[in-house]
Amino acid sequence: GVIERKHYDVQESLLKAANGDEHHWSPSAHTVFWAEQVTHRRSTGASPYFLSHGVHPLLPLDVEEATFLLPPPTSVLTTTDLLARRA
Repeated sequence: GVIERKHYDVQESLLKAANGDEHHWSPSAHTVFWAEQVTHRRSTGASPYFLSHGVHPLLPLDVEEATFLLPPPTSVLTTTDLLARRA
């Protein structure tokens, strides 16, 4: 169900962050899990971090301002793609 879907998103994000090499996912794990925790959820209207702590996470820089460093998407991105782009 819902839990399995989240595990799938995290698994796919780890693979994308490791450039598809399933044996080299561990260096990217902390960034993928952090991105998963600070990503806004449509269903709750907030990030899991905010729901757990009651405050927004402190980021080294504002993610919204840093998106100009990424090429613009050519299509609608999936949750997995969004997490991988933030990791």
